Amino acid sequence: MRNTIAAVSLVLFSIQMIVIELTAQTLPEAKTVKPQLFMTGLEFAEGPAFDKSGNFYVVNYRRNGTIGRVTPNGTASILVDLYAQEHLQPETRANGLKVDAEGYIIAAARKHLLRISPDGKSVVSLVGDYQGEDFDFLNDVALDPQGNIYFSDARGGNVYRLDGQSKKVTRILENRAFPNGLGVSPNGKYFCQAESQKRRVIIFDMQSDGTLKNERVLFEFPNPSPFADVQGEPDGMIFDNQGRLYQTSWLGETIYVIDVPSGKLLRSYWAGGSKNTNVHFLKGSLYTTVAAKEAVFRLELGIDGWDYNRP
Repeated sequence: MRNTIAAVSLVLFSIQMIVIELTAQTLPEAKTVKPQLFMTGLEFAEGPAFDKSGNFYVVNYRRNGTIGRVTPNGTASILVDLYAQEHLQPETRANGLKVDAEGYIIAAARKHLLRISPDGKSVVSLVGDYQGEDFDFLNDVALDPQGNIYFSDARGGNVYRLDGQSKKVTRILENRAFPNGLGVSPNGKYFCQAESQKRRVIIFDMQSDGTLKNERVLFEFPNPSPFADVQGEPDGMIFDNQGRLYQTSWLGETIYVIDVPSGKLLRSYWAGGSKNTNVHFLKGSLYTTVAAKEAVFRLELGIDGWDYNRP
């Protein structure tokens, strides 16, 4: 009887391992991935994000201060002009973007954290200061499935968390060396932060209340970069559905794929050009903004992104 039970257990374990192997998405070799031009006409390419309907959002379409939208059929237009928003004066413009569970665009826009309706007609400032202290340069933004919003004030050197339920804003990191891209791992255990001026990515253990512990270096940028004769520095980031981190490299022309939490470098892909600012997934492809080319490139990886904004 014991032998039968052991045999059944072994069979079940083998089936489980086969399922895991079948569902795992293997990273393609770097030499097989060629960046393809997706769109151009961006004064400063930043903040790529997709909603659940496949609409693509990007900042500074045609001119600085705008947020552009490309529909699934390829129609491109200006969704909203932030320079024209009187309640946001002096003029502001967005950098990092994400889309929340209701389809609203969350934008880090220098002095404000914005929530923009899908039609562009409503632009609401969720946060405009911290305890009476104005933000200096809000740069990037990340969401988690609980509706919490994380955003970096790059020049101020701080990172904040807006609680999705209480709407309370907390400063969770301070005195960072130009904090840039942010990300919560799919399993909710880790928080990653790009520290641009130190050319590294930091990782923390994330607690259930949103506090961070056990700071350590996840990844230090190699010198030189694989695709440029400079070291580069980290900018925006995104996770895939298996918890791998995709980290852009300003000036380095490289997208690094990093294992979390080990920090092992899994792949290095060419971004398509210099001043690679941010990344986002859609249906197996990774889209990245390349400011030096005033463009967005698509990398066909066959990898699905993490659904960070599921309700």
